[in-house]
Amino acid sequence: MKYFSLIFSLLIILLYSCKEDEVILNPELNSTQASQDNLIAESIFNDVLRIVENGISNNKTQKQYPQYTLLNNDTSNIDTLLINFGSTNYLYNNKLRKGIINVTFSGNYRDSLSVITTTFDNFYINNKLIQGEMIVTNNGKNSNQNLWFNIDVNNASINTQNGVINWQSNKIREWISGTETYLDLSDDIYRDTGLSNGNAANGNTFSMQIIDPLHIDLSCLPSCVITSGSAEINPDGYPSRIVQYGDSTCDCNVDVIINNEKYPLVVEY
Repeated sequence: MKYFSLIFSLLIILLYSCKEDEVILNPELNSTQASQDNLIAESIFNDVLRIVENGISNNKTQKQYPQYTLLNNDTSNIDTLLINFGSTNYLYNNKLRKGIINVTFSGNYRDSLSVITTTFDNFYINNKLIQGEMIVTNNGKNSNQNLWFNIDVNNASINTQNGVINWQSNKIREWISGTETYLDLSDDIYRDTGLSNGNAANGNTFSMQIIDPLHIDLSCLPSCVITSGSAEINPDGYPSRIVQYGDSTCDCNVDVIINNEKYPLVVEY
């Protein structure tokens, strides 16, 4: 009886040991897919916001793309701006683009209480179809006397070669530097907090929460604008991981920390 009891105990120990090894060695549990796809979505909508902001403040007709069509030009109500990149790929700010960005706005980007809503009409970036809605609300000045915004992305989808990224985001953005130079975006610096969630291209759901405010430096344009900060990503069924953004440069490099192991990524979209 003691012999069988000993064998049973050894089998239990061996079984648990194998499971622990499986967790440690299984490369799928260290997948960075969710982190990478959240970074792609984040970068795309930061990019679109810059185009929209520039289009509202400077929508003069030009021979090359983007072409601007301003409708209902009445400062007393909501206006519409069409930002058209044409029907074939056009290189703009180092990215191929085509299609139309539709913008409705109740005031300029920096106007207190203005609401800017962005949707898309067959719009592509680097041959990725972009869909969804982005709503930017200017809340005026906060206690630091800085302008701050709600930036909500709803029902977004990004068609990639690896599958479709579905994404939603709710962020608060504080404008901490550069408000005095109205037409110069290059000195604008922001601080982002908030969260997002979605499905990665592999179909797995994930959530993200910013745990150290993201530093947004528009002098990095047209490269990556998030130069520091960190976020926690929680893919369904996977260990949580920390995304560490940049090192105060514009090189698009981030590190994903999973179980104390560092996995470098380069943000590309």
